[in-house]
Amino acid sequence: MKKTKDILIFIFALIVVSAIGYGIFLYFYAKKRYAESPVNKTELVSKSQSRKGLNSNLVAFLDNPIDLLDFKKKKGMHFTTGVTNGTKYYYQPRIKDSIFYVYNYPDFKKESIKIDQFVVFKHGKNKHNYKDKTEHLIEFRIFNPDADLGKANLYGLTKTELEAEFGTNYLTFDNRIAYSNKNKVLIIELNNSKVKSFRYIKLNTEIVNQDLIRQIVE
Repeated sequence: MKKTKDILIFIFALIVVSAIGYGIFLYFYAKKRYAESPVNKTELVSKSQSRKGLNSNLVAFLDNPIDLLDFKKKKGMHFTTGVTNGTKYYYQPRIKDSIFYVYNYPDFKKESIKIDQFVVFKHGKNKHNYKDKTEHLIEFRIFNPDADLGKANLYGLTKTELEAEFGTNYLTFDNRIAYSNKNKVLIIELNNSKVKSFRYIKLNTEIVNQDLIRQIVE
């Protein structure tokens, strides 16, 4: 009886040891296979390149491309305004009693027949005040050279100069390139490798691809 009991204990111990050993084997095998997986390596390299490839000048520019209050001060009263419905891809803060306003700035030097435009999100008691300090810049479209734009005076720059300033991490399509970071995008139209016009927009999405850019520029 005792001998049978000892045999059973031995068999049970053997099963337990074997199970533990097999579990350890599976753990290290799975870990090895995961490390060797080409898919995982691709994903890691892609994410690493994405972080390293984003130019710091570009990030700073997209976060704050222009001092709008200073720009409006320089322009004085040479502008017209209007209310716009905006677009479905505009970033829109969830604030009641709000509207989209558009400021139109003509080019008196007649570089282009098109008028530069700024779209802002305004709300509250100052929403009809040109000097409103609470408005949010949503978009600007520039067709003319203008020193009042400061660092946003990109008109006429070459593609090489753009790449030196903002890097080469951009989408390319037709005669345009598009830089982006999070929900902000800079779409640049080129003519003979020089900036002909450009457009800055705050979007309601961080998924920026060629389909969205084409939708915007159509």
